[in-house]
Order: sequence, then structure tokens, then C-alpha cells
Amino acid sequence: MQKIFDAHLHLWDLDQMSIPWLKFNEYLNKNFNYEDVIKKYQDFDLIGAMYVEVNSDDKDSEASFALKQKELYGFKLCLADINYKDEISAFREVLHTSVKGARRLLEEDFLQILKYLEKENLVFEACMKNEELAMLEFVFRTCPKLKVCLNHFGTPSKEHLDQYKKTLEKFSHYSQFFIKLSAPDNFSQETPKNFLFEIFAFLKACFGEEKLLFGSNFPVAKLEPNEWAKLIIQSEVFENLDAIFYKNAFNLYERS
Repeated sequence: MQKIFDAHLHLWDLDQMSIPWLKFNEYLNKNFNYEDVIKKYQDFDLIGAMYVEVNSDDKDSEASFALKQKELYGFKLCLADINYKDEISAFREVLHTSVKGARRLLEEDFLQILKYLEKENLVFEACMKNEELAMLEFVFRTCPKLKVCLNHFGTPSKEHLDQYKKTLEKFSHYSQFFIKLSAPDNFSQETPKNFLFEIFAFLKACFGEEKLLFGSNFPVAKLEPNEWAKLIIQSEVFENLDAIFYKNAFNLYERS
């Protein structure tokens, strides 16, 4: 049975934390715990996970919840607050839904966060719109030793596919750039497999398998973890499945 480390997992308890955007989604506007996740991996051996921040409007309450999950299940943590620098492996601030978008990368306080992450060997999780990916050039130029992991592999779309490929090809020579194969929010069973497999093949050719890591994006993704993992295997693009499914994540999120 294939071992999996889920590097992109969302959990929440709405009695403990406030997440306003959930009010617009009837399915997601309820509690999700790790037991729910385990049930979704019936055909795999789930050996660990990373808790990824959920864009709460109360960072302290979310951090308390996340730290408890870490204590209970041994999670790695990706939070939106570096005040918990000794507990986290990665930092993420959602950019793809914010009013400022990727322009947030240019603001002085954000730049100071990036420089701190670089110094402490922590990972910056880039969660950005497809059409704004080129702005990562600023991050690479400003913090050349910073580990950057592109969430949802940049959420590629057919409409922007050529530009998506051109942009990522330019980034392929950055040694500290990683791609998280976490299911994009808008992918579903209706997403054409040939399109998806083309993206996988492109990413492998561009970055090699050692820069790619698995994540489910549970429960936000429309594809369940079991389905998403099976699609990656079904593509027959990747040779070293252990690297994709858990070893690369272990290497990336290990703090020096």
C-alpha cells in the first residue's frame, strides 16, 4: 500500500475559530477533523500530514487549534503568523483571494517576513492566482535562498496554459523552488484527464520529480484525497512515487 504524507490539509472546529468565508459554502461550513481525513484514504497508508492555515480572521485562535492538532497527531504546521516561529515549518498568507492579490508580495512588512523565513530555513507557501505567478520573480530576486513552494501547482487553466508554462519554465533554474501537487479548488471529476496529465508531464520535465510533493487540499478540493492520489498514479507520469507522496515533503519541511 502506497505511503502518503498529505502536505496540504485543512481542518477546523468552528466552535474554536472564526472562518468567515465558510459561510458562503454549505458543505464546508461545518467541522472537519483528522478522523474524517483518515476515512478518505481507504486505499493508502496515511503516515502524516501538514496542517495548512485556513484564512481565519482570528490568527491566535487558529494557532491554538493548530498547535493542539500538532500535539495530537504530530502534524507539521503552516500558519499565517510567524509569532509561532518555533512551531511551524512553513508560512502562508492567502494571496489568490485577497483584494491586493500578489501585490502583497511587494509590501515592506511582507518582505520582512520573507527575509525572516529565508534566515530561519522555513518555507514560504505561495498561494497565488495563475495569472499572477510572474510576480514570484520578485521573491526569487530578493530572497534567493528562500524555499518557495507553489500551492496547487499554480492552479493552471486552459485559458492561460501557454503563459503558465512559460512562466514556470523561467523559474525552473531556481534551486529552492518546489511545486505542491495539491488539488486546485476548482478541479473536479469533470476536469479532463488529458489536461491534468499534460500538466503533470510538464512539471516533471521542467523541475524533475525531486521538486514535486503531494497534497490533498482536503476538504476544500472537490476531488477527495483517495481520488486525487489515484489520479496522480493513473497518469503514469511519475516513476518515484515514494518521493512524490512523502519523501520530498519530509526533505522540504525538515528544519536545519
